[in-house]
Amino acid sequence: MRSPSDPGVSAARGLAPGDLVRLRRDEPGPLVTAFAGDWGKVLQVNWDGTLDLLLAGYCRPRTDPTDRALSVPRACLEPCDSFGRSLGAGGRHWAAQGGRPR
Repeated sequence: MRSPSDPGVSAARGLAPGDLVRLRRDEPGPLVTAFAGDWGKVLQVNWDGTLDLLLAGYCRPRTDPTDRALSVPRACLEPCDSFGRSLGAGGRHWAAQGGRPR
């Protein structure tokens, strides 16, 4: 049985269900359902540190047949705002200020 202190789970620390994230690169594996630039909401943090994402209603239409991306590694993701824009270095400060620096 895994616990929250296991290395796989600690890799996803910093993200929780409900957070908005953007893919920095395509999802790995033979069947790619999420591509670089896609963004959505974290549904679940899995025991191995991967995350399940809801893409429908964010970067894809709500009726899209591939509405979710499952078991996406944390290394492929970065936090984003409600418009899908990356919160890269200093991005959290800009979002708190109500926009990008001028």
